[in-house]
Amino acid sequence: MSERFNETSLVNQLERDRGLLLLQQPFTAALSLRLQLNAVKGNDIPTAATDGRSVFFNVDFANRIDDKTRQFVLCHEVWHCVMGHFSRQQGREHQRWNRAVDYEVNSIVKQLLGFVPPQALYRYEYKELSAEQIYPRLMVDEEKPEQGVLDTHLPINSEQQQRWREYVQQAKLANAAHWSSLPGNVKKQLEQVVSPSLPWQHLLQRFVQRQLIGERQWLPPSRRHIHRGLYLPRQRSDFIELTVALDTSGSCSDELAVFLQQLSHLLAAFQDYRVTVLQCDRRIQHIDTFTPDSPLNADSFTAKGFGGTAFKPVLDYVDKHPTNALIYFTDGCAEIPTKPPQTPLLWVLPETAGNDRIPWGEVATIST
Repeated sequence: MSERFNETSLVNQLERDRGLLLLQQPFTAALSLRLQLNAVKGNDIPTAATDGRSVFFNVDFANRIDDKTRQFVLCHEVWHCVMGHFSRQQGREHQRWNRAVDYEVNSIVKQLLGFVPPQALYRYEYKELSAEQIYPRLMVDEEKPEQGVLDTHLPINSEQQQRWREYVQQAKLANAAHWSSLPGNVKKQLEQVVSPSLPWQHLLQRFVQRQLIGERQWLPPSRRHIHRGLYLPRQRSDFIELTVALDTSGSCSDELAVFLQQLSHLLAAFQDYRVTVLQCDRRIQHIDTFTPDSPLNADSFTAKGFGGTAFKPVLDYVDKHPTNALIYFTDGCAEIPTKPPQTPLLWVLPETAGNDRIPWGEVATIST
C-alpha cells in the first residue's frame, strides 16, 4: 500500500475519522474528544497506543492498513481508556492480560462498528465476557497465529482512570439516547467499570471454604448440566449461602442505588448462591431470598423503610436464623450494640463515612 500519510496529514485524517464516528457511534465519539490525536514515527510505538490523555498513531502503521482498520483502531484506543484496563490487571501476568483486554475491547468495538480486522484478537464466544473472565481461558484456548495485540498498552495512572470514570458518567448523563443505543451487554460492562465491584470472591472466600470443612458433601443437582440430560451432583465449593442487610433508613436514601449495584455484583461473583436480603431501618421492613432461579432485578427492586436506623433487629435476626456470614450495607449512622453476633459480619460503608465508629466486625468501603 503506497504511503498516504505524513504526520500532519495523519492527524487530519484521524480528526475526520472522529467526525465520522459522531454519525456512527456518538457515545464513543463524545468520549474520543477527551483524547488528543498524535502521529508518531519510530519503533517506540509501532502501531498505536494511549496513555489516557492522547492517542498515538504510528505513521508507517497507518500507511499499511485500510480505512476501516484505522477507524477500528481509533475506537479500540478510546475503549481501552473507558474500560480501565490498567487498574484491573491486579497482578495478572502482563502479556496474557494484554491479550485478554484486547479480546474484550475488540468484541465491544465489533458490536459498535460491525467489523473487526482479521489481525485483531477476536472470538465470538468471548462476546459478553469481561477481560477477567477471558484471562483464565487463554491458558487452554488456542489463538490463531495470524492474530495479535493491536497496540502498545501504556500505563494509565489512577488519577487519569478516575477521570475516565467521570467522563463516562458525564457522557451517559449528557445524552440518554446515545447511551440507550449501546448494546445491552456493553452497557452492563460499562456500569461495572464506572461503579467497580468490591472483590467479593476474595472478601467472602473464607465463608465459602468454611462450607468445605468435614466430609465430602453434595447438594442437589447442578443446573449447569441438566440441559444436557445429566443430573450430576453439585459440590459445595460452587455454592455460597449468607445474609445481606440493606440499611433503608432515610440517611441512606442517596446510597441505596450503589448498595443495590454492589449486591448485584456480589451475586454475579458466584456460580450458585442462596442469599437472604433484609431491608431494615428501625425495624426489618421486608425479607427476600435470591437464588439463580429467582435472581435479583435491581431495576424493579422496591425499597421499604426510610425511617430512622437501628442495627439490633438485623443482629437479632441472624442470631435466631444462623447463617454463614452477614454483610451489612449501611452508612453507620446509628448506635452499634456492644455485643457482636455469633455470625461473622462485614460492614460495607460509603468511603465518606469513616470506620472509626465500628467497634467490631470487618469493614469494606465503597465509592458513592
